[in-house]
Amino acid sequence: MMEHIKLKDLSVGYEGKVIVSGINLEFIRGKMTCILGANGSGKTTMLKTIAKIIEKVDGDIEISSKSLWNYKQNELAKEMSVVLTHRAELENITGFDVASMGRYPHTGFFGNLSEKDVNIVDESLKKCSAYYLKDKTFNQLSDGEKQKILIARGLAQDPKVIILDEPTSHLDIKYKLDVLSTLKKLSIEEGKTVICTLHEPDLAIKCCDYLVLVKGNKVIASGKTDNIVKSGKLNELYGLDKHQFDAQIGTVEFVNKSGRDFFIVGSDEITTDIFRKIAGRMKGFGVGVLHENDVSFHIAKAMNAEVFSAKAYEAVSDKQIEEAYESAKNYKYILTSNFRICDINEKNMELIKRLRLNGNKVFNISDINIEEFIDGM
Repeated sequence: MMEHIKLKDLSVGYEGKVIVSGINLEFIRGKMTCILGANGSGKTTMLKTIAKIIEKVDGDIEISSKSLWNYKQNELAKEMSVVLTHRAELENITGFDVASMGRYPHTGFFGNLSEKDVNIVDESLKKCSAYYLKDKTFNQLSDGEKQKILIARGLAQDPKVIILDEPTSHLDIKYKLDVLSTLKKLSIEEGKTVICTLHEPDLAIKCCDYLVLVKGNKVIASGKTDNIVKSGKLNELYGLDKHQFDAQIGTVEFVNKSGRDFFIVGSDEITTDIFRKIAGRMKGFGVGVLHENDVSFHIAKAMNAEVFSAKAYEAVSDKQIEEAYESAKNYKYILTSNFRICDINEKNMELIKRLRLNGNKVFNISDINIEEFIDGM
């Protein structure tokens, strides 16, 4: 893989004050990279420096093996487009007019749009689900609608590199996914190098090829998304409990309270919803015996619940049932899910039987209103 942009011992900041230092990174051509970090960590400062909007403090940036500082502005505009979070206030100008500003590096001194330019602008608006806004006054649009127009402007520039600062801010979930899908498609089908910041790590790990994590005035990790996720560095970045983030399914969960309120036997299609209802009401739960390829297993682990498990596709053993029983009998209530009984999980029925014989209060989830039950205990 060939690097497109290279940061060499780069330090960034304002007026000589360093915010992030010692940056050595490579952004790979045709790949999508997300910079993650808390507010004020220096993510936007890094983007603005790469885009030559602000001066570097130290080090160098190379684009296609040429120093950024040797690019003339019009030459750089054909190389990269930049979409920042700042909202421009533009009077009496339409969405199309704003998006068409992206064509200025290609239209000459007078900025006259050719038929080709108009088609490129229209296509950019469509890619951002913003074509219906082309004739509306920009200043009367919502923040989310303005964001889509500004991203379309960046696409209309037809750059090799697209830099975006929080492109999904102010957008509802549908348009967040639309925008990220568009950027991903551009990187795959057109070979665009996409560099963005996001506040949604769960979305970043699902759509980005590479991650860069910024904390404490430095880059604490960078590399392929899978490797970063498995390293546990995301927990360090956000100060999460080590169990809150599950690398397998990319979910962040509220930590389960430590109390022994409910023990759930088995898993079905609504079990994870039950986990979240219990945790959301500040109650504690345990669960077992789950198979380790079950989504419920990963959700429960991310919530730091007590989980008894068996290897994927292996039958639950007597030992695992005994361990689950010794813990479950100390919970206030036992909830049984409507799991489908088969050869590998049938011993969970034995667990339920033993708990009933022990005198535990056992309830089937389908027989109760779970919200009222939790609230009433």
